[in-house]
Amino acid sequence: MVAFVINMSYNPERSLGQWSHFNHNRSGENKSMKMTKKKIALGVAIIVAAWAMWSVLKPAPAEAAEITMNGSVNYRIGNDENASGKEILKAEDNGSSIGVSITDDITDGIRGFAHVEVSVDTDDSGSSPFDSKLAYAGVEGSVGKVQAGRMDSVFKGAVTSKTDVFPEYGAGASQKLYSRDSHLVQYSTSLAGINFDTQIKVDGSTGKDGVDVFETAATMPIGGANIGVAMTDDKVNEVKYYGVGVTVPLSANTNVNFAHTEKDFVAAASTDVTANEITVDHTIDATTFAVGYGEIENGTKYTTAGVSHSVTESFSVYAGYEFADKTGASVDTTGMSAGLKFKF
Repeated sequence: MVAFVINMSYNPERSLGQWSHFNHNRSGENKSMKMTKKKIALGVAIIVAAWAMWSVLKPAPAEAAEITMNGSVNYRIGNDENASGKEILKAEDNGSSIGVSITDDITDGIRGFAHVEVSVDTDDSGSSPFDSKLAYAGVEGSVGKVQAGRMDSVFKGAVTSKTDVFPEYGAGASQKLYSRDSHLVQYSTSLAGINFDTQIKVDGSTGKDGVDVFETAATMPIGGANIGVAMTDDKVNEVKYYGVGVTVPLSANTNVNFAHTEKDFVAAASTDVTANEITVDHTIDATTFAVGYGEIENGTKYTTAGVSHSVTESFSVYAGYEFADKTGASVDTTGMSAGLKFKF
């Protein structure tokens, strides 16, 4: 142990020469003190760095949160006609993304979870190639699951996703408010084999109080089929969406999928919109073929085809085709593309 003793006594007979000598050496002492402070700061920095490194490298506790990563690099070359019928040949990113999922047992029977996923535009060489895709967190237990953030629409999950079986194009006729959005709160539960999902959007930027969008959906197995029904109430624009989707397996490798959607203008003097889509997908070994037809009542008719082949568990190639038969003076358009996807 080192003891420091400070003599605070005052000698009235101390000569002026002694004080002069003290002041003359004061600058040297200040330099010494500065050097001492630097050494102390360096020592503290080393201790903090060592502690941080130990915190990162130390063995994780048995009940540590589980963290997993997922993502994909998806690139295509397409020859798509624009609204004027002009063909545009372009190689481009086709929805590359990267994400992180976290789960943790909070207590017996209650689990916390979170997921963040961003789209990665591999064609963007600027300062912002990332765009928010999904970002939500929640808890789940025996009574259900609650989550909030940016998520997929439950209308999409129950209805329109059933016919969206193509690697490219598809689902062009479906009537829905959005596929995913922000400012969402969702509650999910199951009862008697039926899955229920309720989702609300609370977006203060609309200037309205309370809930801006309300969605509810239910999915259930009936026989060998899977049926989903859903409703969206857009309270801001006074528009409602209704839908029913069905997937019927014809065999272990073949499915027939159907979706019926309606857009109902509650107050505006606009014509309601009805749409139907039907698709068939068939898998042979590592190759899946899909064909489909979609029609908006008194509107565009879509004919779609696609094929995808899994070269490995992570790497696949695909091709797609779509013809859009427009009404009135609108120009019919055709799209063709091929691409590759690596996922992890």
